[in-house]
This record gives sequence, structure tokens and C-alpha cells, in this order.
Amino acid sequence: MNSLERTVMAIEGKEADRVPVCPLMLGVARNVYGARYDEFSKEGELFAKSVIAAQDLVGFDCHVLLLDLTLEAHDFGQDTQFLENDTTRPNYDNPMIPDADSYGNVKPIEACVTKGPGGFSRMAEYIKTMDIMMNEVGKDTGVVAFVFGTLGLLGMMRGAEKLFFDCVRNFEPVMKAQLVIQDVMLDYIDKINKTGVHGVCLDTLYASGGIMSKKLWNKVESGTAKVLADKIRPETAVWVHNCGNNVYFDAQIDAMDPIGISYAYVSDDCETHEEMKQKYGDKITMFGYVHPAERLFLGTKQELLDEIKVECDQLKAGGRYVLAPGCEFPPNGNLNMAMTMMEGAELYGKY
Repeated sequence: MNSLERTVMAIEGKEADRVPVCPLMLGVARNVYGARYDEFSKEGELFAKSVIAAQDLVGFDCHVLLLDLTLEAHDFGQDTQFLENDTTRPNYDNPMIPDADSYGNVKPIEACVTKGPGGFSRMAEYIKTMDIMMNEVGKDTGVVAFVFGTLGLLGMMRGAEKLFFDCVRNFEPVMKAQLVIQDVMLDYIDKINKTGVHGVCLDTLYASGGIMSKKLWNKVESGTAKVLADKIRPETAVWVHNCGNNVYFDAQIDAMDPIGISYAYVSDDCETHEEMKQKYGDKITMFGYVHPAERLFLGTKQELLDEIKVECDQLKAGGRYVLAPGCEFPPNGNLNMAMTMMEGAELYGKY
């Protein structure tokens, strides 16, 4: 059984030989290949070679290919900081939307054609990554692309806290800007779909109780999330990632009908992970929820193994479970901890 077959069985609600593992080795993969972060963030081929090298080293089962949350915003024109040894980020000293009257700065662009600051398209480079991934490992390994939702993308141009207040006080400009972004993302998703990836993961960062109410999220973003998911679904599978507290599983399932949700914390309508499995385990694949900081960065090997045992005992029965961190593997983390995840799956994830 290869990694892709193992992952597909889990998604179908079947028990394979063991639970699949996806350690979300993304930024840390540059250290496996020997790349600088700024180069890794700009060059699609280098990103692909790095994550393939990480898989060759660790032996995990699937890729969810988050590069960084600034990728799409850069091409819209957001000034971006490409750092040598840390995650690429927006330059919040130079936001594209400096105030609530500036949402009109978000203009239509052509996905993978329009060049952002520095004279290149990060979306075009990302398509190169997907092409390489499918050609090199797609026959045996799950390959899932990653797209930031419309509201999160706006947050990269405005700042999360300011955007939250704008959603309440300046609703119409926020919605108009999201619709501009939505149309560009539809074109981008179409180009991603054509690479043949096995899925596309939408990041709906704001759909969690730690950021905004469920009522407000449904009002502000659920509509665009549904449109993007409907664009993905005829060609490939819809996934969702949300690493916030008190995630709105129910609202996201209603809006996007995903086959799986990548998460870090218990949903707002459940008390335990076991309750989540009982409530949602026949609808979606649960993808998580090892804590990246507490277990993968600061924890010991034994603490990680103990955590994996707990999570497998809670979630593996009946499939629909992928062992993964609740968010990206620490970009400057210890690679041995990724190998420990594989060891834990062999010890505690077998069926």
C-alpha cells in the first residue's frame, strides 16, 4: 500500500494498515534541502524540491502545500518582507489598505500574470510547484494545494485587528473588496485545478470563536467561501484549514462541504475531540491536532509519542483521521520530531 492509497482509504472512512501522517513540513523543508527562506518563498521549483526532500527524509503520506499567508496578497500589490531565516510576511508598516477608506485599493488582477512588488508573480511560481509535485510524487502521494480565503487575504493587506473592526463598522467596503478578490481567486483556483492536484485546501482563518462570532463570519465570509469551494469541487476535493480556537465546524461544513478539516482545537459546539469524532466523523476527515509549539517545538520525544497515542485512541477508529499538527510544523523546528510522528503512527496508529 502506498501513501496515496492509505490516505484515500482514510478519507473514505476505511481502516488501512495505519493512520496516514501529514506533518505539514513546509518552512522547515528548506533546511532539509539547504535553501534560504527568502529564496524558498520566491521560487516555485525550490519549494517543490524542498518539500519532496523532506518527504524522502521522513516518509510521510501527504502534502498540504501552504507556503505562507502572504502569497496571494503580494500579487495584489501588498509590500512583502522576504526574510532570510524566517517566514515571509506582509510589511505592516506599509499596508495596502492603510485605513477604512482604502478598500478601493484592491483592484482586479490576472492570477499568475500580474506581477507584485519585486516584479514577479508568486501565484505563477506556486503553479510551478503544483506541476512539479504532481509530476514527481503525485502518483504515490497525496498533493493538496492551499488557497487563503477572501477575508484572510484582506487581513494581509489591512491587519487582522483593523479588519475585524471594519467588518463591523465598514461592512460594505469590506464586502466589495472581497468580491474583487473572489473573482481573482476563481481564476487562480481554475489554474490550480488544471495541475491535477488531489485537493485544494481553503484557509478560513476568521471562522473561529477566537476571532469573530459565527453570525458575523456567516455574514461576512461564508458566501465567498462557498463560491470558491464550488469552483474547486467539480475538479478535485475541498479541504479546509482553520487553526483557531473554537472553530466553527458546522458553519464551515454548511458553507463549503469539505471532505476534511485541518484543525488545532476543539470546535465551538463540542467539549472533547471524542465528541467531535462522534458528531462529525461520518461527514468529514479530521486532520490534526498535534500542537506545533507545545509538542513539536518545545516538547520531548516521549511527550510527543504520548500525545500521539491519545489522539490515535480518540480518533482513528473507522478511518476519517489523518495524524497531523494543528498548524504548520515549526519552521525552525527539530526534524527528529517529524520522524517521531512517523514512529508514533507505527506504534499507535495501526489497525
